[in-house]
Amino acid sequence: MLRLLLINTGSNVLLMVVKMALTFIMTPILIHNLGNYDYGLWEMVAAVLGYMGMLDLGIKPAISRFAAKYKAEEDQLNLQTVFASTLVFMAAIGFLIALALAGWGVLFSGAMAPEGEDPLKYTLFLLILAGQMLIVFPGYVAESYLEGFQRYNIKNNITIVNSLIGAVLFIAFVAPDNALLLLAAVNAVGLSVKFLIYGFLLTRASFGRIVFNLALFNGRKLRELMAFGFKSFVQGVATRMENATDTLVIGSFLGPAAVPFYSIPQNLVRYIQTLGWTLSHAFMPLFSDLAARSENDKIQGIYLVASKIVVGLVMAMGIGAAIVGTPFLALWIGTEYTEQSDIILLLLVSFTVLPLINPFSSRYLTAIGKHGIFARLMPISAVVNLGLSLLLVQYYGVVGVAVASLLPSLVLQPVLLVYSCRQLEVPVATYLRESLLPNVLPLLLMGAVTAWMRWGVGINSYLLLVITVLLAIVVFCLSFWCLSFNPQERSFVLERSPLRRST
Repeated sequence: MLRLLLINTGSNVLLMVVKMALTFIMTPILIHNLGNYDYGLWEMVAAVLGYMGMLDLGIKPAISRFAAKYKAEEDQLNLQTVFASTLVFMAAIGFLIALALAGWGVLFSGAMAPEGEDPLKYTLFLLILAGQMLIVFPGYVAESYLEGFQRYNIKNNITIVNSLIGAVLFIAFVAPDNALLLLAAVNAVGLSVKFLIYGFLLTRASFGRIVFNLALFNGRKLRELMAFGFKSFVQGVATRMENATDTLVIGSFLGPAAVPFYSIPQNLVRYIQTLGWTLSHAFMPLFSDLAARSENDKIQGIYLVASKIVVGLVMAMGIGAAIVGTPFLALWIGTEYTEQSDIILLLLVSFTVLPLINPFSSRYLTAIGKHGIFARLMPISAVVNLGLSLLLVQYYGVVGVAVASLLPSLVLQPVLLVYSCRQLEVPVATYLRESLLPNVLPLLLMGAVTAWMRWGVGINSYLLLVITVLLAIVVFCLSFWCLSFNPQERSFVLERSPLRRST
């Protein structure tokens, strides 16, 4: 079990690193060939498609859960029934979305085109996306089965290869006059091929021989899955509103050309969030197992120590991004994108890191069936976020949207911290003392060194940027080891070190 968790977590981290590398390589190429308008439009359409993706009504995590359950029970009939029932549902949703995109492209694409430009390009763009939906939505069922079967490594390896091939093809054939359509086509074909491979793998004996049989469609089973997934759906809607609405608000009020000045720093900061989610993902089944055994003391110990480590890592990344983010953007895509980047990065880092000061709350509360609080509170936070964004963008532009994202989180996250500590039966003061306070001095030392490199030495080349990052890593890791870990924790790590075992 532990080995499988480590393999899956390592695979998730590897995928995140590859995506970061591709973002670093591809973003300047995209901006150069698409221009600010089409790049901003691509980000806005991606946000719209993200909202459309929620029309699955939270059924994807339900599929994963029931696939895992029935596989453990060796219940082949229910595995096939869930597959058939959800595939019909998801195919129908994909068809409706494809129809809407096709209608938008044929009838209203002129509204997307800049003044004086032929709308045909945007019609073809939306038709390509419509075709993509016909494959992608039913493909989510196969992807969810692979996750339920704990085959993250297979899924992630396919995604990595697919992403690399797509990037190479785009770079090889891109030009400013074909960039938007080529990007849409490469993305659509890549996703479609990936999901078709997922479906093919499920038909193999080693993956359970899961095949579609319309006769096994069961409306009652589908309703059961939808009922289970409703809380995830509500939480997903709220999360999507908080993370994807900003680009739509900016594009609607300031125009698509203003979107990159927000979305590029946002995409940079989002990897901090991804790291937190990736590192905490494998703990949910562990907490569930320990809770079933009533080993609450062990849960508390793991929760506090693991939180200390994850909080230290994500906050270190956040401080680093806030300090060196602007020099990095200047070297990466040009100084024209750094006019307000310091304040935007600071606000976005704060918004991203704040939920991660308690990184295991969602995993633990889900494991014990107490995650309904997210479905109750997060929609309120998301609506407030949207209302503030609509108001502040008119007065403060892009910076106003970033402020609007942060303000509701300042109220929500302390409430979630108190609630999760109550369920964990650990006083909030104990959590703060054992999981947050030990990180303060290492983070201050790392932040001081990083700030000195930026404002004392100056970061005007990639070499100095790399030196700054490496220096920050060394300072943080040494001070974290010496100051954050207590003697028992250091002994625990050393006793299980591969170097110790090999000697």
